[in-house]
Amino acid sequence: MAHEIEAAVDSTVVQDDAEPMRHSGFRLVVLNGELRGREIDVTQDVVQLGKSRQCDVVLPDESVSRIHAEIRRQGDSYRVLDQQSTNGMFIGGVRVSDGFLRPGDVLGLGKVQVRFMPRDSRVELLPSEADSFGPVCGRSLAMRKIFGVLERVAGAEATILLDGETGTGKALLARAIHDMSPRRDGPFVVVDCGGTAAAQLEVELFGHEDRRGAFELAHGGTLVFDDIGELPADLQPKLTRALENGKVRRHGVTDELEVDIRVLATASRGLREQVKSGEFREDLYFLLAVVHIEVPALRDRREDIPMLIDQFSRRLPPGMWRAPGPEAMARLVGYDWPGNVRELRNVVERSAYLSPDGVIDLITTGNLGRAGREQQVAFDPTLTFREQKERAVELFEETYLNWLLQRAEGNISRAAREADMDRKYLHKLLRRYGIDAKQFAAGRGGAAGGHSDNSDPGVSLA
Repeated sequence: MAHEIEAAVDSTVVQDDAEPMRHSGFRLVVLNGELRGREIDVTQDVVQLGKSRQCDVVLPDESVSRIHAEIRRQGDSYRVLDQQSTNGMFIGGVRVSDGFLRPGDVLGLGKVQVRFMPRDSRVELLPSEADSFGPVCGRSLAMRKIFGVLERVAGAEATILLDGETGTGKALLARAIHDMSPRRDGPFVVVDCGGTAAAQLEVELFGHEDRRGAFELAHGGTLVFDDIGELPADLQPKLTRALENGKVRRHGVTDELEVDIRVLATASRGLREQVKSGEFREDLYFLLAVVHIEVPALRDRREDIPMLIDQFSRRLPPGMWRAPGPEAMARLVGYDWPGNVRELRNVVERSAYLSPDGVIDLITTGNLGRAGREQQVAFDPTLTFREQKERAVELFEETYLNWLLQRAEGNISRAAREADMDRKYLHKLLRRYGIDAKQFAAGRGGAAGGHSDNSDPGVSLA
């Protein structure tokens, strides 16, 4: 079963360095619409695609023109030309009138999408028709491909590796996999492999003579190795043995215990590259990556940004925010988001509290995009530089304190921890601006209006 799943997942990966297809023909896999799932083998040198029954490949969809496009073989390459279609032709989401196809490319004809593949390629695993998997949202093809894989494997016992940059939502995906598996009623245990000292991590994993470790705590449920690429080298062989044998031994105890767990892992530095460099054991990698999911960075699925902004905005108190206009949305979509979806969520929240009119935008929230640097700020010509600066600092401090207490639901200790600020100094600032923390307590009214903490599991980070 695991090998079948691995083969299916690999078939969704498009390799940039794919081999030329030669001229043995190609295969079109219909990804959506009435013919979703249909595979069409093509061997002729010139092929017409469209709605007309006269076409070689008939796509019965109202968005497709009678003769929409033509694919021609040129040596070992395949060229596609738009035939003056009404709704356009797209390769990888970019509108083109003439272009060359590579294995794995998605060709869009109106609203219909087909994948261009070698004839001897593996069976295509179709993208999901859903735009979410648990709390994780995305309408992009990249995310729907991931959802399609996870819908198939979540209910199995296959070990899954979620690879991707920090802030892309791997933790939420791991939780969603557990919640959609037969082990949903069992424990869900997460071990932070990167934030714990090696000696302490070994005890946390395997336990001590008077203390259960993560393997035992997760018995009957799911065990997640978070940031597995940071696992110390001396613990890698011990973890390999435990996963292979399904048994663990507490530190200081001779008897072994059998454990029944489903294993998930996340990585943020590219585990394949760590294996190649010798930083990570190859045998452990193959144990963890039975199904290997690469979660894309937000900059690689920009079409999901408007949807995510809408999702995050709905968490805010009514009336505290305004949707971005066309120019603001262009800035948000064009920004590279080094912090990925987590950074986008923070921008949405900060905009509601720091922007004078509550409009979600990069400029008013301190992000260092080019648009933000070019924004002109209105100043009072009657004030000196020092006075202007003091006024700006005061405005920032008062607004920030309200935002901070809103997030912490009026809990001074929690607010001080999140801001990395001394509690006494925080109290001093609150007195200076006449802010009463009690008004932000959960369940009370006021500006907070019942705003939930940002750990709410019902909102996506992906």
